[in-house]
Amino acid sequence: MRSSRPQLRLSRSAQRSRSLPWLDGLARGLLALVFVHALVGKLTNFAAVADTIAAKGLPLAPLLLVLAMGLLAVGSALLILGWRQRLGAVLLLIFLVPTSLIFHSTLGDTADRIQLMKNLAIMGGLLLVFNQPSEGRPRLRSKSSRSQ
Repeated sequence: MRSSRPQLRLSRSAQRSRSLPWLDGLARGLLALVFVHALVGKLTNFAAVADTIAAKGLPLAPLLLVLAMGLLAVGSALLILGWRQRLGAVLLLIFLVPTSLIFHSTLGDTADRIQLMKNLAIMGGLLLVFNQPSEGRPRLRSKSSRSQ
C-alpha cells in the first residue's frame, strides 16, 4: 500500500549546488572580498571617511561609520564562513543600498554611475546568496508541488 505522504526530492538548484560545493564557497569569498577591502579602507582612514559622511549632511558621522564597519565585518564573516550566509547577505545589503543611494547617485558623473552599476551587480550577487538553501540544508520540494 502506498503512503499518502508526498515524496520529497531535491530541487534542481539544490542538486546543482551539491555537485560543486566548493564553488559556492569560492563565490561567497570573492563577493565578500569587496566588503573586506572596504572595511580595511574605513579602518585605516577613519577620520577621512567620517568627514566624507559628514560632508553629505549626515548627522553623527563617526557613529554611522562604526555601524557601517560592523555591518561590513559581521556580514563579510558570515558570508565567507557560509554560516548564516543569508543573514550575512542581508547585513551587507543593509550597508550597500543606502551607501549606493547617498554616495553614488549622481548619474551625470561617469565615476559615480560606474560605482552605482558595480554596486547593483554586487546586490544581485547578494540576492543570489540570500536565495540559496539556508545553512547548507538543501531545499526539499514535494512531487505534488512540482506538478502545479
